[in-house]
Amino acid sequence: MPPTPIYAAGGVLYRDGYPDSGPEFLLVHRNRYHDWSLPKGKLDRGERFKDGALREVLEETGYKSSRRGYLGAVTYETNRSRVKLVRYWLLKAQKGRFKPNSEVDRVEWVGLHGAQALLTYNRDARLVERAHAVLRNPTSTRVYLVRHGNAGVRSKWKGPDKKRPLTERGRQQSLGIAQILARHPITEIYSSPALRCFETVAPTADHLGTEVQATKMLKEFTELDAIYDYLGSLGPGSIVLSTHKDWIGPLIKDVNSRKVKLRGTRKWPKASVWILDLLDGKVVSGFYEGRG
Repeated sequence: MPPTPIYAAGGVLYRDGYPDSGPEFLLVHRNRYHDWSLPKGKLDRGERFKDGALREVLEETGYKSSRRGYLGAVTYETNRSRVKLVRYWLLKAQKGRFKPNSEVDRVEWVGLHGAQALLTYNRDARLVERAHAVLRNPTSTRVYLVRHGNAGVRSKWKGPDKKRPLTERGRQQSLGIAQILARHPITEIYSSPALRCFETVAPTADHLGTEVQATKMLKEFTELDAIYDYLGSLGPGSIVLSTHKDWIGPLIKDVNSRKVKLRGTRKWPKASVWILDLLDGKVVSGFYEGRG
């Protein structure tokens, strides 16, 4: 049985910047690790994640803050090969003043590009990018579109098709997808009712300490108009959708035909991940992240 993760919470702390430069974000330098990161720390016994986020930010930066929304969870291995699960909130700085402490020896207020250049870890940069997108437009949604992994040959499966499971190769692909998605902040995970789709993102849910929610809106043979209606119904967040080729394919083809900016291949093989950005429920950009 794998060891229990280290539970932690933190925040992307921001303040209003100049009108032409956008918000500024507070980064912390930890002398012990010689890195620039976002303020975070382990939960106290019995403490809720959202309360831990406010406490840790105050302790490390000296700033009181107010929550402006949940940004998602990330996981990674520590230097001692322990898994750490961290949930982050977007926090607006109130009053306060930094004083060097046992965890942090200096801080910097920087804009988006400064944060991207200064942060040591890509996972932190993605959190700041997500926070910046939400502050620019509160309707901003990021969708991680996952095609299920290998589930064998449909014609050789004797039971109901929606109960067809992943093969051993498919299970390995699902672990690869979890490694990809662990580098991104995730708020929710949805799946087609088909078992193979559910199993494809189950390891990701385990990593993030959350559940996979099944919805018929991700089932096979969904009409394109219904796909767009479903995307438009998603609230702000960073949301994983596990579904089928005939859901993903028509969507990517149509988005591409509308001259939406897409980067990478225009394919969607099994166990692949597409990342789409939405504003006001409409796809405005996207890129192919790879395969698990």
